[in-house]
Amino acid sequence: MNKKVSICMRVHNSEDCLPRTLKWCIENFEEINIVESGESTDRTYDILKAHEDKINLFTRNDDGFKNQSNFILEKNTKPWTFLLDADEIIYGPWSLDQVVTLMEKENRTMASMDRLNFQQNIYHTRKPRTPDPQARLIRSSTRVVGEMHELWDFSKERLMFVPQMLMLHWGHIRSKDKLVEKSLHYKKYVGIDHVDGENIDKYDDWFHRRNAEWDKNLEPITDLNLITFIEKWDGINE
Repeated sequence: MNKKVSICMRVHNSEDCLPRTLKWCIENFEEINIVESGESTDRTYDILKAHEDKINLFTRNDDGFKNQSNFILEKNTKPWTFLLDADEIIYGPWSLDQVVTLMEKENRTMASMDRLNFQQNIYHTRKPRTPDPQARLIRSSTRVVGEMHELWDFSKERLMFVPQMLMLHWGHIRSKDKLVEKSLHYKKYVGIDHVDGENIDKYDDWFHRRNAEWDKNLEPITDLNLITFIEKWDGINE
């Protein structure tokens, strides 16, 4: 059980992936802080309320990625925070408390790890597999300065990459309806960043279009220990 690190999450219309992530968090962290958008139209809020004895649940109207993130970061009581999405969990030989111990020894203020993005199903990823480092383990006093992919002012941080740890991301294999819904939700923030902003503005179903292209070129996941771990958590949907 991680005692130095809080989990922070922003959640919106995530009923298809939230139970998995929520169960993983509850098994691994003392403190879990979640802000729900107040605009979810599926069972997201009901799922969160059912676990309210194990999480700290807040509701705030969705006023942008940065504002939502900083709102929930302010709720932390632990010295370190991992900013997690509702379609992600972490795989690796260490706890995040152990990672923090290493960071403190090396005088680092932020840690990143690679993210494995499932493509088409849990047994494949996009080919070629390119690194997708995510800087999410931060001091609890750190605040988000940008939107989406441009979170931090790295000039103020001492970053450590932790190759032993891997984030697992189900976001690319959600249903077409959920991917279209995601595009429409992000469309409110067209200028989110240079990666997706222009395409979301142009295509209401941008994430579905992108994934359909990526699904044409896949490579298998071959690590049997990783597959066993993925299969265990993939089966959790309630």
